[in-house]
Amino acid sequence: MIIEQANFVKSSTIDNAWREVMWLCVKKGYDFLVKGGSYQGQIRKQLDKVTIEIIEPYSRPLSPILPPSIPSPTSEDKISTYFAKYIFSDVKSENEVYTYGEFIIKQFDRIIDLLITSKGNTNQATICIGNEETTFLDDPPCLRSISFKVVNNKLNMCVYFRSWDLYAGLPENLGGLQLLKELVLDNINCELDVKDGSIIAFSDGLHLYDQYFQIVDCLNTDKIAVGSVALEDKRIFLENNGI
Repeated sequence: MIIEQANFVKSSTIDNAWREVMWLCVKKGYDFLVKGGSYQGQIRKQLDKVTIEIIEPYSRPLSPILPPSIPSPTSEDKISTYFAKYIFSDVKSENEVYTYGEFIIKQFDRIIDLLITSKGNTNQATICIGNEETTFLDDPPCLRSISFKVVNNKLNMCVYFRSWDLYAGLPENLGGLQLLKELVLDNINCELDVKDGSIIAFSDGLHLYDQYFQIVDCLNTDKIAVGSVALEDKRIFLENNGI
């Protein structure tokens, strides 16, 4: 289900949600020239707000299923590696300033305790990504919060991304976060009998980079159109910055 006026997508799986949100972004996204942070000089199609509800995010495969002619943004192995290295590890590579895992691991036991002691009846089981120092980073974390709630005996996860790469990032991010939800479920079901539930994702900066426009056009009947103002703005920006 897609409600265009509200930028809302409700879908069964991560794969289906990814495809439907891409269509929504192609149709309703606005032109955004990146002038700071990552990917300077690229034009993005961006949604100013979007809500995605995935009813069965645990359905396998977690990664998108694409024809051989189209490169997939991720795979089951890549999602597992992403979870192990970035979602549930506090080890940083030499060139990494942070990982989501360094924030998640510090709060994980507390989340489990909150859910168990309340018997799932709590609004407090939320992991915060980042702190007062990350605001001053050149590239602050995109994922900012992960909230767990038991609703109708199902463990739901709500996540917020301040900025979100729709083509390459969303499937791997949500696949890794689903693995985190399953780990939480394993830990609380020693005391509770809770089933796996939905993922509800929010972003006020979900976008498609122009490096993926050609691939996205192959997956959609509607094609991406960039306005002349954005194209001229890009030309001037690249010229002035020697990019």
